[in-house]
Amino acid sequence: MATVGNLVDHAGLRSLTPGAVEKTRHDPVNALYEIDPASPIDPPEGSLVYLPSTVWSSLPRPESLPSALRSEGGIAVVIDNDDCSLPPEFLTECVRQSIPVFLLPKTMPFDQLGAALLPQPDGSPKQKRESGPEAISDLIDGFVGRSGVRGSLVMQGCVLSGSNPPDIDLLTKILARKPVPLKRISNTAAAIHATLPRSGHALVLTNPNRISWDLRRVSRLAEQIDAQAHAIEVTRTARHQSESALIRELIGANVASAALDPWARSLGLEPGTRIRAVSVVVPESAATPIEQVVAALQDLGLRSGGMCVCGAYEDGAYTLITIDGGGASGGAADGTGFDHHLDVLARLFAQRHGYTPSIGTSSCVLRSSDDLVRGLISARQLADRHARSSRSEGHSVPLPAPLAATLLATEPRLASVLYQALLKPVVDYDEQKGSAYLATLRTFLALDGHWGATAAELGIHINTLRYRLTRIERLTGRGIHATADRADYYLALTLRESARRG
Repeated sequence: MATVGNLVDHAGLRSLTPGAVEKTRHDPVNALYEIDPASPIDPPEGSLVYLPSTVWSSLPRPESLPSALRSEGGIAVVIDNDDCSLPPEFLTECVRQSIPVFLLPKTMPFDQLGAALLPQPDGSPKQKRESGPEAISDLIDGFVGRSGVRGSLVMQGCVLSGSNPPDIDLLTKILARKPVPLKRISNTAAAIHATLPRSGHALVLTNPNRISWDLRRVSRLAEQIDAQAHAIEVTRTARHQSESALIRELIGANVASAALDPWARSLGLEPGTRIRAVSVVVPESAATPIEQVVAALQDLGLRSGGMCVCGAYEDGAYTLITIDGGGASGGAADGTGFDHHLDVLARLFAQRHGYTPSIGTSSCVLRSSDDLVRGLISARQLADRHARSSRSEGHSVPLPAPLAATLLATEPRLASVLYQALLKPVVDYDEQKGSAYLATLRTFLALDGHWGATAAELGIHINTLRYRLTRIERLTGRGIHATADRADYYLALTLRESARRG
């Protein structure tokens, strides 16, 4: 007998309400039922109910429909993949009623959905239809494998590049160019930067070998990726109201934890899961709409491969991301991959908006919604600390000058050699990327190389600190762990600060 879980696994249905899916995963599906606005709502017991996008205009109170479906025997709802008219109050009420809501694949008419559950001639079920980031990665890999070029979908806060890791430095340079319509691209271009019409994301293709482009294949790739990206946006729009409301209630802490726990589970935040909380604060002078910051955090969750709940509260944007699932994170279970993706988010923001946002993170193991409250508040406190430290040239941690620096201060030529070799590559990188690697190095040395204290002072995860210091080593060709190199870094920094004071 077919169950809700069979539909999810074999028909490629994408869920808007993951918590409700788990509750009803083993419920039997006895019938498929399509809502007809001209007829009474009378689904058979155990029905999967389809609501085409044309039905919403005929419903005076969409929020009353879930309870009616539940009382009449409906156990799950399917909507169109590109349904932009889905009322948010309907989805919120489905969450309350524990009715799962799914997106119907564009390639599968509703009346053929039942066939997806039938065994194939060899007795095996149909292959699951992938969607979302996995499908985008497959499309890019397929295109790259046949043409030898490199491709990436660049969203607000992440990059999807298939199996090949993206070159962020190259991507930011290409993104700085004005996008060109696909119809006007030369078939000998070294790089393509195009804005996808439906999703608004950027498609970047690089062609280092100057192979002649097959522009029809490029257009087909753009259309396919745009369709997948648009489906992701539809899913986000459907969940937006419920996610934003949960974030507001958690930070406001005005509702008892017991009342918020089912809400959090319905959005995929299950007890026992490790959760990463992220807060982003933008400068008061910045003109970036808070919705764009929330979108960047949604992209971070997408790239990290976990369940993600995002929203805004007052002047900050917040997200809660599960980090135990692995998925598309591309990193180790200790969070290294996550912090790399967080760094990519910051660099994309610097390239597009001209500043690096102040970011704070914290993590917890979810037992109740109280843990989520503490995680969000801790992340915001760290983001605020980072914002304060970036607003001034002063540093909260002193960097005492050793005797060697005092002696070298009288030798400008020698001091210049140290600066050129050890600091200038980092300074140039910070100016180009909007990063804060020099401040990271200074704080690390001022705190005697103490990893935990440095991460806490900067308001970053310790793995982010490791990533930044490794980047500094690559920029300078010197090792932060070697005593001689560390001494040279320290001397160069103190000489620079004494020269600037003088």
